[in-house]
Amino acid sequence: MIELDKLGRIPVLAVLSPERLQWLSDNLTEFAVEAGSVILDEGELSSSLFILLEGEVTVTRRAEGHLPSERFVAPEILGTPCVIASIPYPATLRAATHCRLAQLPEAAFRDLLMSCDPFNRVITRVMTDWLTTLEAAGRTHEKLDALGKLAAGLAHELNNPASAVARALDHMLGELSALESSALALGSSAIPRDAVDALRALAKNKTSETGASGVDALRKSEAEALLGDWLAAHGVTKPWLTAPCLVAHGITSRELGQVAAGLNAEQVDAGVWWIAQVLELRSVMHEAKRGAERISDIVKAMKAYSYMDQGPLQETDIHDGIEDTLTVLAHELKQGVVILRDYDRSLPRLHVYGSELNQVWTRIIANAIEAMDGHGDLTIRTRCNADCAMVEITDTGPGIPPEAVPHLFEPFFTSKPVSQVQGQGLGLGLHIAYRIVVNRHGGTIQASSRPGETTFRVTLPLAGAGTGVA
Repeated sequence: MIELDKLGRIPVLAVLSPERLQWLSDNLTEFAVEAGSVILDEGELSSSLFILLEGEVTVTRRAEGHLPSERFVAPEILGTPCVIASIPYPATLRAATHCRLAQLPEAAFRDLLMSCDPFNRVITRVMTDWLTTLEAAGRTHEKLDALGKLAAGLAHELNNPASAVARALDHMLGELSALESSALALGSSAIPRDAVDALRALAKNKTSETGASGVDALRKSEAEALLGDWLAAHGVTKPWLTAPCLVAHGITSRELGQVAAGLNAEQVDAGVWWIAQVLELRSVMHEAKRGAERISDIVKAMKAYSYMDQGPLQETDIHDGIEDTLTVLAHELKQGVVILRDYDRSLPRLHVYGSELNQVWTRIIANAIEAMDGHGDLTIRTRCNADCAMVEITDTGPGIPPEAVPHLFEPFFTSKPVSQVQGQGLGLGLHIAYRIVVNRHGGTIQASSRPGETTFRVTLPLAGAGTGVA
């Protein structure tokens, strides 16, 4: 027999009269489980309400690596919202100790809910608190998931230029030593001043040239072989090492012949090695400069994307935010997505929550990339529509099922099977985009889809931000 005072200590049941508690006790079925036993598995649909009378129960979720995230200690009622809404339990309940529980059939629970107003009001508060907590947790989960993806993508984007800079600097150390040696050889060979000036002019003129980079491999190989023969004929040591560098910078045997006229073999050798080292070192320095500029561009885009060190409300060109978003998502776009821009640059600057609006572009574009499996055309079009600025983002993916379109902006909605979204966020995240566009800016967001063409259409008032409600 279940003690009525133990049932009465459970907050949800504390409002029941002694008669109601007795009725509840008569309808409960008591059972025991050993430590480690699963009481209710994640995703399982329960037709009963569970009451923990003795012991402790842990809550684990697959998405969190099966680590306990919550613990219930008796006496406690378990799974109320899931029984009311007839939805699968979102976690696994497992006995942490030997437990004694009671089971209330769904029919009896609903009878109590409908016939007892105090109990009904308590359960309503429980459901409200549960939905609020679930929404807040979902929002946090989605933000962290999006932040994690952005951080991983930025780390990948920064790694390439950073590695290029590191390689270039490491290579420069060796090239500096080689340049010192070639400069000493140039001086000791007593090469005439006019020849030195000619070499310097040639090196300066060729530094920024792409040379044979646009020539096919066969023609480039032929040019290297011909120049190598000329270098060997004029006494240059290791011509097979020097010829590729000179050809890459567009230097020909004719140009070298003009400088080498009147020089002996030692002077030609010293002059050729010196210009090769200068060109190679400058080339490596340009590579390092490009890598550093790329890093700077990414950091600048990220600061602009997040509106770091700026107030929440900004007067901004929406095209800047879209472009910053594309830079941040570059690691996903480069797989095979072609960006087609059709911008109306005459649109006025808007008074908006810049960092939040960038979240809208991020969610729409990220979903489009995923829908296209990383390959396809992404068209971004802006234009003026009456008193609004309109942004249309269209992808060439397979399309959204017609039955799913009306639910796109609902919290936690996803068109994927549950097994595919475990641990990968909570749906498409478009309800956050809806809240930002509609509630925060007084705009609209709509979607239309057919196979090969899905378009999200966002309108923002030209007058500025909307109500500012979160």
